[in-house]
Amino acid sequence: MLAVLALLALAGLALTAPFRNPVGGYRREVVAMWVALAPLAAAIVAIILNRPWGRWLALAIAVAVFPWAAALTFGETYGAPTTRPAVALSAAAALLLGLTGRTAFGGFEGAVVGFEWSGPRMTLVRWTIILNLASVLGLFLFAVFYRPAVAWHAAIPGSLLIGLLAGVFLLARQRTAGLLLVAMCCLLFVPAGGFFVAHEARYAGEALLFGALFAPGVVAGLATLIAFGGPLARALRG
Repeated sequence: MLAVLALLALAGLALTAPFRNPVGGYRREVVAMWVALAPLAAAIVAIILNRPWGRWLALAIAVAVFPWAAALTFGETYGAPTTRPAVALSAAAALLLGLTGRTAFGGFEGAVVGFEWSGPRMTLVRWTIILNLASVLGLFLFAVFYRPAVAWHAAIPGSLLIGLLAGVFLLARQRTAGLLLVAMCCLLFVPAGGFFVAHEARYAGEALLFGALFAPGVVAGLATLIAFGGPLARALRG
């Protein structure tokens, strides 16, 4: 399966990440790459077993990887080789192409008993799950590579990461609390993320990369809240 091969390619890149410390031991970046193997392995197993959350996780990985890989492949490289970013970009594109569309939906969510995932609003819910999972992965990478100071402008995005994880899990179970938690985190992410970028981004390109990684999840979360605003209001009144 193309998706499994693409995930294996990303796992191979993580395993061979060139972050080894020349004076002995390992830098935190290579340890982070090893940690990243966990969601990759989980996605591979879940896709083989046709679990819906495996498709969501694989797509989230693709969404999280794509902006980084594109920036490192086509942006200013300062003489660094672009082979690895190009492989990552190709793998992310393969995941996005292979795991979207009616066929993919029918093979994963369409086969689930007890949960209804069809319809425009549920499509929005699915992409809210995917894009905010990508935000979680992106926050992890930013925390590793930017090494922000231990201050509230770093602690708040970390807290939002935990909140997003909990909210996405509940939303995947089609719980109202999950939608409210994800929407609240998306609202808080706007000022917190802006403050984080203002303190940590070294040039405009990094700020744009941050926006490309996290804006889609924020927009999807708020759009889902608006889409379900009517039913939620009626349920609260009742």
